[in-house]
Order: sequence, then structure tokens, then C-alpha cells
Amino acid sequence: MGALGTARPLVGAMAVLALLAAVACGGGDDEEAVQSTLVPSPGAAGTPAGTPAGTPAGTPAGTPAPTESPIPTALEEQLRSMVLHLSDMPDGFSQVEESFSTNEEVANAGDDAAEVLAQLTEWGRVMGHGVVFSSESSDEGGILLVDTTVSLYESDSGASSSFADAVNTARTTDWAATAGEAIDVGVEEIPPLDIADEMLWLRLTGTAMIGEPATEQPFVQDVVLLRVGTVRGSVSVVSAVTDVAPVVEDMIRTQADNMAAGVE
Repeated sequence: MGALGTARPLVGAMAVLALLAAVACGGGDDEEAVQSTLVPSPGAAGTPAGTPAGTPAGTPAGTPAPTESPIPTALEEQLRSMVLHLSDMPDGFSQVEESFSTNEEVANAGDDAAEVLAQLTEWGRVMGHGVVFSSESSDEGGILLVDTTVSLYESDSGASSSFADAVNTARTTDWAATAGEAIDVGVEEIPPLDIADEMLWLRLTGTAMIGEPATEQPFVQDVVLLRVGTVRGSVSVVSAVTDVAPVVEDMIRTQADNMAAGVE
């Protein structure tokens, strides 16, 4: 079974992942987080809807996409270096989504574009990046889905203000009431690790439809917000069992190290 096929049955867990990611990446806006968590439509980055991903705007539908990929910019490479990588995942994982987000793209994804853009500009946000990894099998339990994001700011203070805004949102949201099809949702705040300038760790538990064919199973989702200098990051891990805590902590520590190395 492919990774995307595995991800589809995570009905309740994916709903929670999307909601929690809304406070996990970039700052002050749900739209950026959802973009980094869910596979965006072909038009998400300015390409007309219905055009195959990677096809230049204006190319007629059905025209083969170019075989050469654009050369990443230095900023994109810097952002990529600071998230988790496929080599950091357990065996049997694959990358199912990668996205970059400018301030304009984030602001234009919602109803309050001018207000959101002004806030991101005030914080000095430069650009964001997100990657999603999925297990190729949901039948054996363990970790099912990993979402990793970073966003770069011009100053420590801007990144800290964005982090504080996200933390306030996370702590005041009624997750049980907004968890889609997941049921019996509980939220616990875990003591932070001493690995970043600022950190928030939330752990959600509940029941969701998992597997194929989908069956009702308990899930755990760890969502961690981090700030290291001028970088905000997040790690969100959905698992079907509770004995993966050491693996989750290793991922969090790895991302914190990557963020620190990326801004040295």
C-alpha cells in the first residue's frame, strides 16, 4: 500500500493534525499551517487549479511537465536543512508533501489577508517550509504520520512574538470541540525539554478511524512548538500506540538541533 493510501484512513487523526498544525508553523494564521500539513491544491502556490503540479502557469492541461526541477534557492536550502528528513523517520516511511510559503501566500489563503500580512511583516517573517511523512503501513501500529515545519524571522524578538501568539492559540483552543471525527479527545501539556529558547509540548489522545479497512482505534498525537533564535519550528507526530514516546522525543531533539545548526 502506498503512503498516500495509508494516510487517507486516518480520518479523525488527520482532522486533529490539521487543526493543531494551525498553531504550529509560521505564526498567527491558520492558513499557513494547513498548507504545510495537507497536500495543497495545484493552485496553492499560484499555479491555476487543474494544472499538474510542477507545470508552469499558463501551460495547457495535459501538457507534460518539464523533467528538470527548479534549482532551490539558498533560503529554501536553509529551510530544508532545519526540518526533519526522511533519514530521521522509522523504516517504511516516505515523504508525501513538501511546501514553501511566502507571507503573501499565507495572507491570501484567508479572509483577513491585509491584517495577516501586516502581522507577519511586523514580526519579520521571511518564509516558511513544511514536510509531511507517512508510514506505508497502518496495520502494525506505531507512528503513522509526521509533520515538520520551520519559519524564519529577521530577529529573535519577531520569532518570539510569533511563538507567543501560537502558544496562546494552542492553550485557549477547545480541541475536543474542533477535532473533526475524532472522539474522546483529551489534551495534556507535557513539561518542555531543555533544548530550545522556547518550547510548548501538547499531547492529544482520543479515538479515530485508522487503517484499511478503517477501524476505530486509539491514537496519540504529540505536537511541539519550538523557537531557536530567529527560527520557529514544529513537530507533530500521530501514532496508534503509546509506546513510541522515545522515538518522538528523538525527533523533537533532532529538529531542535537542525534548527540551531541552520541559524549558526
